[in-house]
Amino acid sequence: MTVANPSDVFHLRGGEGWLILAGSIPELGGRTAGLMDRLLAHLDLSRPIAAVVGIDAEPAEVQDFLETLEEWLGTEAGVLEADTDLEVPGWEDSGLLMLIGDDREAWMEALAGSAGDRLDQAFTRGAIILAVGGASGLFGMQWISAVRPDALVPGLDWLPSVMVLTDPGEAHGSVVRSWLQGGERRAAILLDPGSVLALGPGGAVEAWSDDAPEVLLGTGWAAA
Repeated sequence: MTVANPSDVFHLRGGEGWLILAGSIPELGGRTAGLMDRLLAHLDLSRPIAAVVGIDAEPAEVQDFLETLEEWLGTEAGVLEADTDLEVPGWEDSGLLMLIGDDREAWMEALAGSAGDRLDQAFTRGAIILAVGGASGLFGMQWISAVRPDALVPGLDWLPSVMVLTDPGEAHGSVVRSWLQGGERRAAILLDPGSVLALGPGGAVEAWSDDAPEVLLGTGWAAA
């Protein structure tokens, strides 16, 4: 089944910012070559840029990405460790805030309490939030626990009634299939390594990559 207007499916929480969901660390060329031009169109370069790095992120990949980004933007990015640095004030003032890493359990622990409030503040003030890999799954209604693969965990719910996934096995597995069969209109987004989905003010929903994410609609959309 299909829905003509993506904004009918994806309702981003209120705020002046953009939420960018990437299946993996973007290549600033190739399939995600358009990402930089899109970022520049919306980024306030007078504000700081920060990368929050998860405990499982590959340091060399992160460094290569940030060096290329800094060269392109002509400014330096601050780097914070997700498990130790989020209590330090100031990162919520960033114009571009990147969350890089796959361990969703660790991310939810890191963003508990005041750190989660600061993330909300950043978005409300118009920041671009770029969530990479497993971190992208935090922003949906629920996500699948790596500890208990049959269990769903509440997400940040910036995208109500939506799950964000980067693993095809999860996306097409029984847990997500059962969730999609719930009575309400639900949807799952599958981000492959080369896909980037951007959601912004006014119901904007845009693919910022050559490869569009796969969207799985729940049975509640049958009457749409």
